[in-house]
Amino acid sequence: VIVLVTPLFFLLIGLELWIGWRRGRNTYRLNDALNSIGLGMLSQLVGVLTKLFTLGIYVWVYEHGALLKLSAESLWVWGLGLLLYDFLYYWHHRFGHTTALFWAAHAVHHQSEDYNLSTALRQTSSGWIAGWIFYLPMAVIGFPPLVFAVVALIDLLYQYWVHTQQIGRLG
Repeated sequence: VIVLVTPLFFLLIGLELWIGWRRGRNTYRLNDALNSIGLGMLSQLVGVLTKLFTLGIYVWVYEHGALLKLSAESLWVWGLGLLLYDFLYYWHHRFGHTTALFWAAHAVHHQSEDYNLSTALRQTSSGWIAGWIFYLPMAVIGFPPLVFAVVALIDLLYQYWVHTQQIGRLG
C-alpha cells in the first residue's frame, strides 16, 4: 500500500517545498531529500521479504496463543486495535531512542539534518529484526491478523504527515 500512495507522498513533498519557499522557510536540501527517499525505497524493498516474516510470527502467536479471538466484524475491535497499536508503537519508538539494539535500527531516521516530509521516508531496513516483539501483545489478546495489518498501515500513514515544520504545534 505504501508503494501505491508514493505519488501522494511526492505530491505532498512538492506542496511542502512550495509552501516553505513562499513563507521563506525552506526546509529542503536536494542531497538530503534524495538520501531520505533512497533509504525509504531500500526499506520498502527489504520490507517485501520481512513483512511476511513478521506477519507470519504474528499469525502463529495469534493462532496458538491468543487468549480471545476478537471479531474483525466489530467496529470497537478496529478502534481499540488502532489505539493499542499506537500505544505499542510509542514503546517501540521510545526504545528506539533509549536502547542500543533498537537505536541501531532507528538511528537512520534521525541522520537527516532537515525535518520535512522526505525525512518521514528515511526508514530503517533492519527494524524488523526485533521490532515485531512489541506488537505480540495484540496477537495474545486476540486481535485478528487483518485488524493488526490494517491498523499498522493506518498508524504508519499517520506518522508521515507529522514530519513537517510547515504545520505548527497541534497541542
